[in-house]
Amino acid sequence: MRVAVTGAGGFIGTELTRTLLRDGRLIDFHGREKSIEQLLLVDTHLPPQSDPRIVPLRQDLSEADATCAVAAWKPDSVFHLAAVLTTAAERDPARALSVNVSALAQLIEALGGMQTPSRLIFPSSIAVFGGSLPDIVDDDLAQRPQTSYGTHKAIAELMLADATRHGLIDGRALRLPIVLVHPGPPTQSVSDRIAGIVRDAVAGRDVIVPLRQDTRVPVASVQTVATSLIALHNATRSTLGGLTAINLPALTVSMADTVAALRQITGEAGRIQFSPQPELETIVASWPKGFVSNHAHRIGIVPDANFTRIVAHYIAGLKNV
Repeated sequence: MRVAVTGAGGFIGTELTRTLLRDGRLIDFHGREKSIEQLLLVDTHLPPQSDPRIVPLRQDLSEADATCAVAAWKPDSVFHLAAVLTTAAERDPARALSVNVSALAQLIEALGGMQTPSRLIFPSSIAVFGGSLPDIVDDDLAQRPQTSYGTHKAIAELMLADATRHGLIDGRALRLPIVLVHPGPPTQSVSDRIAGIVRDAVAGRDVIVPLRQDTRVPVASVQTVATSLIALHNATRSTLGGLTAINLPALTVSMADTVAALRQITGEAGRIQFSPQPELETIVASWPKGFVSNHAHRIGIVPDANFTRIVAHYIAGLKNV
């Protein structure tokens, strides 16, 4: 199989690439298990790679010829991860629209002429949901995004569903909760403030937790995200039952849970302090406390078991950074 990953140099893209190379096989459009013969990695910056299966393409996907270059490579499957994230999208909505929506439309059009439709796997986001939310959000809740990023993801889900209906691609979207633990450097996103708690504790630095002990958030490890994207890719169309987008069920943790896990692993008791910031609390209070799926279990997608395992995965992965 020929597999392409856009946004391959990012946090999730790097982990997905590592997992694809390690596993070495995917299920093709016809339901057959096939070896990954080549892996096209697309991004403006890519980490050094020595695996002979890798074909690097250092290009911005919003450039006019980039999506055509991906389609001309004739991939059997595409994991389309390239995106402008929440904070950057609010600062520059025009560029975000170009990357998050227009590039996807161009990619679908470019792939649409293939004899066998490419399977296009897309990470959507919890951000498609907004407004007054119930504590538990499932796959079928009405989407009312409150950010440009969430709006773009909702548009992309509809584009994928429509292109799949027309037989241009076999599109599938997995909505992600907060994904941990980004190795840094720190960003201005609220979710990265949560990741920073783990980064600082593991690095032996003093930690200030900017949320109350009882504040609860839905999270997933980057390893679970990577394996879940692959599970969604490999699912049969009959198992999906006509669905093109589902939630990635999350592990819900309180800030007290995160601190307990960190103290258990790092032994840094006494160096972690709570100092809640009202503006952050207001933002996080608008998020769902639980993120679940009525369908993910059918294809083997389950939440992380506990926060201690997420921290352990992060520490183990530091050698790859």
